Amino acid sequence: MSGHWSDAPPDRVVTMRKPPSTNKLWVRAAGKPRVRSPEYSAWLLEAGWDLRRQLAGVPPVDCRFNVIIEVPISKRDSGNFEKPTMDLCEHAGLVTNDGNAHEITIRPVPREDVMVALWCLPEIGAVRKQAPSRRAGRVWSRPKANGLTWRL
Repeated sequence: MSGHWSDAPPDRVVTMRKPPSTNKLWVRAAGKPRVRSPEYSAWLLEAGWDLRRQLAGVPPVDCRFNVIIEVPISKRDSGNFEKPTMDLCEHAGLVTNDGNAHEITIRPVPREDVMVALWCLPEIGAVRKQAPSRRAGRVWSRPKANGLTWRL
């Protein structure tokens, strides 16, 4: 009998700053449906760039996967970290579709940031296609004048 999948070393490990609460991800805007809150948008941008730096040269996971998310011990519900963390993993290119998660484990541990460890499961079928970009027509680009600053 083989051991648990988490006994093997993970295929990808990244860290990110703590996300805002799930209750603070969306706000209502006058005349519009719910939109991202300014706090969530700022976190996605800052944490996204941190994550992209960690992923330089690493292809995205495009198969089923298991994931362990280690979060800080706090009064916040541990499950509150899953949505923004997995959305950021997809947004920054760690995974092609966060819907391909086969098993998600969230562990509260003594730490200040969030750690995500992924185990690829290419042998499991029924892979969801890459999620369509919600930012149609927008690409990551570098301004011509200053080669060191990146913008969306």
